[in-house]
Amino acid sequence: MEIRTIEKDGMKKTAIAVGRDDIAIPKHLMTGEKRNGYIIDGQGRTEWYWDGFTAIDGERYIYFDELDAVTIDELSTGLRDRALEIVRTIAFGLMESSLSFLDLTNGIFPLSRILIIRDGRVLLLPPDIGDIIAIMQSEEENIRDRSDIIRGNAEIQFRLITEMAELLYFAATGIFPYADEAIKGSGYHPVPLSYSESLDEKTDGLISFILSAKTKEMRDIMGNSIGGKNLIWFLDRSSALEWNLGKRSAEERDRAIEETKNSPDYARFMEKAEKTAKRNAFWRIKGTIITVSVILGIAVLSFAGSWLYRFLQPPVTAGLDPEAIIEALYDAQNNLDTQLLTDAVKGCHLPQEMEVTNLYVTSRTRVAYEGFNPVINAEEWIEAGKPAIPDSSIIYGVIVDSITEIDEDSFVADVTWYTPYPADENQLPGGYVYLYHIQQSFEFGWNKRGWWNITDSDITIREEIGREPVEYLPPRSPGNSQQQMP
Repeated sequence: MEIRTIEKDGMKKTAIAVGRDDIAIPKHLMTGEKRNGYIIDGQGRTEWYWDGFTAIDGERYIYFDELDAVTIDELSTGLRDRALEIVRTIAFGLMESSLSFLDLTNGIFPLSRILIIRDGRVLLLPPDIGDIIAIMQSEEENIRDRSDIIRGNAEIQFRLITEMAELLYFAATGIFPYADEAIKGSGYHPVPLSYSESLDEKTDGLISFILSAKTKEMRDIMGNSIGGKNLIWFLDRSSALEWNLGKRSAEERDRAIEETKNSPDYARFMEKAEKTAKRNAFWRIKGTIITVSVILGIAVLSFAGSWLYRFLQPPVTAGLDPEAIIEALYDAQNNLDTQLLTDAVKGCHLPQEMEVTNLYVTSRTRVAYEGFNPVINAEEWIEAGKPAIPDSSIIYGVIVDSITEIDEDSFVADVTWYTPYPADENQLPGGYVYLYHIQQSFEFGWNKRGWWNITDSDITIREEIGREPVEYLPPRSPGNSQQQMP
């Protein structure tokens, strides 16, 4: 987007190029009352109005009272040293704006509607100007301003927070984390910041957390917020961060990008991303054919016997990447789903398999004879505020703390295991839920049928880290056989 100073009626004005002059602007965008934008200073906002359109050398511009304004590109060059301050100002402006002003297509605020004033303030252009720019811009410009900043697997209400992290990532590296098609296609795992910049550890940590946040983490952060209101979380978490990167020229930025892309770490990361993206694309493209084939296969197998069908049927985890399989495994453990627990396993046994099977049998037996499930999902119990539970019930489950990739085929998960069983075998269970730090290793193999299998798994660390008292509801009376956790 070009920004220039022009003269109108003897006064200096700032003009923004919005597209070629020979492209007609839809009449509904040219009539009616002009909508105002806002100038944000981090403490408050001031209404801002544009004057009109003008044509210069075949380009159409909107113009307004002179401002020393620049595009978002300056975050990675001349204003890079103030990037954290400026992004926080943008977040504040979006948080204070109405839904109608934000006009959040796909959950993001287009970059073309953000101008930075060199004194650190920010100009947010109104939605009607944003619409004109979107219509007049080239497809390439629209992709950069919109598509390249959408994290496709993020909750839509979380995407403004993601966008703020992306702007900081862009300021540090000069590129947007999801701009590369291989990154999009491989599950939106961006190149680590550490490959190009030595950013302050806590600042790097917050950006990386946001860009890799799981669905549950996003939902915990969002709550019931709408629009930009959940940006209060970003403003709170970023308030004490440090920004240790200085300004640089566009040439220095481009040279740094080239050096990063030529580094061995970057090459290895992108090679893996491209392989994963191709594999995912294959399954998307072939999905319809495979679905039809499976349906036909089921019809044939129904004549051959259900045992053969079960043997040949792809597991539920087919098509998932290893990290997603591990997450599915722990979900299955939490829900005592013995089938899903071992769905992706081939040639080995999971260490928790026997325990989950025993608890499943116990729970089904008591459901049959007593009418209620005695096993309370630990994750649900925690989310409910750790309430009292029915008498003779137990709490069991796993909270995933982190999943670390060692290499393409090897992962390590650190989890907190909630169980009614104490480490001391001489200590009788009851009255507490015991917490264990569990570190579990996973080895994966890519089979000939086209999906990942767990080929080996072991618990490498198991240590009790504490216990929590559990409150019980009064014993069930004969007339209250359906007592449940509130």
